Amino acid sequence: MTVLLRFKKYTAIFLLCLLIFPTGCDERQETVELVKISPMDGKEMVLIPAGEFIMGTDKTDPDNTQQKIGTVKPLYLDQHPERKVTLDAYYIDRYEVTNKEYKLFMEDTLYPDPPAHWANGTYPEGKGDHPVTSIFWQEALAYALWAGKRLPTEAQWEKAARGPNGLSYPWGDEYVKGKANVGVEGAKATVAIGSHPEDVSPYQVYDMAGNVMEWTLDWYESYPGSTHKDPRFGKKFKVLRGNAFQKSGHYFLDAYRYAFNRTEVPADEFFENVGFRCVLPIPKKK
Repeated sequence: MTVLLRFKKYTAIFLLCLLIFPTGCDERQETVELVKISPMDGKEMVLIPAGEFIMGTDKTDPDNTQQKIGTVKPLYLDQHPERKVTLDAYYIDRYEVTNKEYKLFMEDTLYPDPPAHWANGTYPEGKGDHPVTSIFWQEALAYALWAGKRLPTEAQWEKAARGPNGLSYPWGDEYVKGKANVGVEGAKATVAIGSHPEDVSPYQVYDMAGNVMEWTLDWYESYPGSTHKDPRFGKKFKVLRGNAFQKSGHYFLDAYRYAFNRTEVPADEFFENVGFRCVLPIPKKK
């Protein structure tokens, strides 16, 4: 099946999810727990409290690394400026959505198109607890809506990864080889969620530095207050967050390991090292 046909076939399940879960969250929720289990997919979710956090960076690249390595965009500028952002409280999946959980979604909704690397409608043997990959942004969104959740905004993802004080990495401000499935020292393939217990944020959210990059809800736009111009800004690309296992290329560079890094890709493409996790907003009491 071509990418275009698969993309179109997705529409029916997406619209069904919108009808069933128009708000993407359970408005009947009355209690706020530090940890909760999502009833639809059984995933553990952790509370990210309301309040300020530091988002973005003011780092620059005086060595003009972009020209040396031939990347599409200059380093760091689309992550400017560093600023304080205030968010309402929400829950986020402690771990990335797995193959096993995505199969449950497919079976429950009769969704017909498994990820490209699956065979006979199921994931590779022994990979049930690995993050699901090779899915479109729209399929990640359909899963989130089926589960009564949403995809995280960039701000929600970044706060969960960096904590309130804007850490450079989920575990702190110094990069340490081996803490995450990323870079030359990584597995160069997915590993089971939680396999790197030190790749954990201040809110105890795991695998935000490595394993797979993650789809977010947002279009690739400039940040408020930014002076950086880029013709790629606008409703053209969706933003991925986090780094991932890599086999080669510029993603091995230090600049792409930071928790404030952004990667933009078309929503109707899929990648072997891109997955997702979901969030659940907490309705304000009326």
